[in-house]
Amino acid sequence: MAAVICILILQGASAINIHFSASSGGQTVGVVDSYDIDESVGVSGKASASFESGLSIDESSSLWGSGSANINQEFYGSGGGADYTLYRALNTLEASKIAGSGSSSLTPAAGEASSYLSTTGSLETTSKLWGAQGGDVAGVRSYAFLAEISTSQSVATGGSVAASQKVDAHGVHAVAYGEGMDSEGSYVLIYASVSDGTLDASQEVKAGNSATGRQSTVVEGDSAYAFCEAYNPHENYYAYVDNWIDGNAYLEFFGEATVDGDEARAHQRSYAEGDFIWPWARSTYKLEERIWAGAYSSESWAWTNENTHDAVIDP
Repeated sequence: MAAVICILILQGASAINIHFSASSGGQTVGVVDSYDIDESVGVSGKASASFESGLSIDESSSLWGSGSANINQEFYGSGGGADYTLYRALNTLEASKIAGSGSSSLTPAAGEASSYLSTTGSLETTSKLWGAQGGDVAGVRSYAFLAEISTSQSVATGGSVAASQKVDAHGVHAVAYGEGMDSEGSYVLIYASVSDGTLDASQEVKAGNSATGRQSTVVEGDSAYAFCEAYNPHENYYAYVDNWIDGNAYLEFFGEATVDGDEARAHQRSYAEGDFIWPWARSTYKLEERIWAGAYSSESWAWTNENTHDAVIDP
């Protein structure tokens, strides 16, 4: 058998679950879809399974229209050495315009998925993309409340789990968030948000024997906030750096965090303008902070390991 193809087209109010999978020689790949959409929303999808050069599934989908949509997808592979699962979730409420697309490529040993979602005039919009393999987890999430938002996301497994996203939003409230957690439970968090303004964030997280995360973010609005955090719960190694601005806020933030069995470390460089500027740097045993107004450029570091710990803000 060369290939098996499944095609889906939905237009009109629908709630449907679909499971498409393929198996060969003790190996399996599959896709599980759940759609709950308004009558003014359309969805199309195509999944094809191939057996010729090893077992695989390629999948793609599109989303369009207006109204509300709740879409959840699971992609998985097993029997290839390290089982994995990918999750994609898209949810929007009462949007005047919806445009989205996604794709995935799956083998029993590794998988990758990507997603794009843009909404205008929605009450709320959330887009999530996560992956898990061998106890390692990495994922990204965007959220908008009364805001226009455009989000591109990707995730991949295979030796480690890596996820990334690019978020552009404008409105009352928007958030971009990433998390990576290794099989030992050590994690990094990458976060940025805006109130009454614009958010432009690029974020990456990765997990595999350690966890790392980084972001490059520009925020402008009534308030702005961005942070990078790392924590090893077994050794109580902690590191955190941030910048928070309230009132006429503008923030350029470049940050990173990493954690493993030996250390938690975080670092940021930022330029901030606003009525109240409040950067923090924190290790397990020390908190350093500044309070400023007007314009302020800073760089900060925090780290904790078996021998040393510190939190530093310059200047």
